[in-house]
Amino acid sequence: MTASQRTHHVALVRDDTVLVAGDGSLPSFVQDPENDDAPDPTAYATTVAGHGVHLAPVVTLPAEAPDSRPDRLHVLALRGDAPAGADWRRLDDLAEPWRSPVRAALEQYAGSAPPRRPDWFRPGWHDRVEAWVDEQLAANGTRRTGPLRTHRVWSISAVFEVPTDRGPLWFKACCDHFIAEAAIVGRLAQRIGHLVPLLVAGDDRAGWLLMEPLHGASDRDRADGAVDAAAPAWARAQVTALDWLDELRAAGCPERGLEATLATWRVVLDTSPELAVLTEAEREQLTTAAAGAEALVREFWACGIPDTLSHGDLHPGNVAYDGREVRIFDWTDGCVTHPFLDGSHLARVLDWYGTGAGEAERVMQAYAAPWRDAFPDADVDRALELAPLADLVFQTVTFAQIAAASEDGAGDFDGVVLRFTREVVERVTTAGG
Repeated sequence: MTASQRTHHVALVRDDTVLVAGDGSLPSFVQDPENDDAPDPTAYATTVAGHGVHLAPVVTLPAEAPDSRPDRLHVLALRGDAPAGADWRRLDDLAEPWRSPVRAALEQYAGSAPPRRPDWFRPGWHDRVEAWVDEQLAANGTRRTGPLRTHRVWSISAVFEVPTDRGPLWFKACCDHFIAEAAIVGRLAQRIGHLVPLLVAGDDRAGWLLMEPLHGASDRDRADGAVDAAAPAWARAQVTALDWLDELRAAGCPERGLEATLATWRVVLDTSPELAVLTEAEREQLTTAAAGAEALVREFWACGIPDTLSHGDLHPGNVAYDGREVRIFDWTDGCVTHPFLDGSHLARVLDWYGTGAGEAERVMQAYAAPWRDAFPDADVDRALELAPLADLVFQTVTFAQIAAASEDGAGDFDGVVLRFTREVVERVTTAGG
């Protein structure tokens, strides 16, 4: 096994027993993060031993050595019939390091869950979802042909494939922090339906979405030119959205403009536990850089481009493109803010992907063209220059808020606030923004 690979163990639980392999160990599989075609580990875990659903977040087990990647543990509740020939053992007979976290997960599942644990790790949730899906499908003369199939479950969302007699659909639920996504997508489907997922049904209060599958949504089948097609199309849609922002606000779309962004960023700099590791020298640099960054972010917002609908996390992985249609998905971070944050993020990620010199600049210029036409007096060039720094500040706030809203110990975004803060300091210190 290479250094980048990780072993995942699967505890499939039935009452107070757990399915084990012949030697008494748990079934397991190895994840290779460099294999883009592999399913998410939370999806694969539900197929290893028998059909189950996660009753707790994935557990990180103690590392065997200081420089090794710790194993992960998936604790699943059996749904449906037990697999034939399975060897079930009493939970108390399970060896460590598995027994204790499996026992803890079961106690939390049956009793009081830790604060901020998402609903999809609670008893009966999957039954309620399937009943709701069946009700929506019946209205369209469609029938579900099997249980929900896990695509991914984690601290902020749960995505499942729904098999039906007319082909698969997709179901998504969001945590409380992103509960407005369903209502936002519902409004977008009415206004810019050609650019968002095709919505079958939604429940705004529960934060549930049932959608048609997207063609060209994964790295495996996304057509070439997705970013080039998305950048100007999305900019044009943002310009039109200026006329119906009140609808989005009524749907719960957050306001994340200049003052809200800077005020929250200051709080993050003062309170984020991740920044406790900064050295004294780094803290002094941060104090100076934060003042410089704030001045530049204010200048960015003063360039003459108004706040509008923004995706909030626009990168190639959230763009579906089959060579003909562009559709933008994953609207958890949807908000009203400066639109160039989206354009900058989409282009800047190309640099991370190493797609070639000049790619990011070309995409950014294509994105800016509709804004130049709509606001000829705006200082678009200066806004483009300042957008990467402003996006770093904006994303620092985003990830700090997600971490604060997630269950303690979730660890899905550990280190992001620290990394972005250091990038802000470096950008302001060495390049003046």
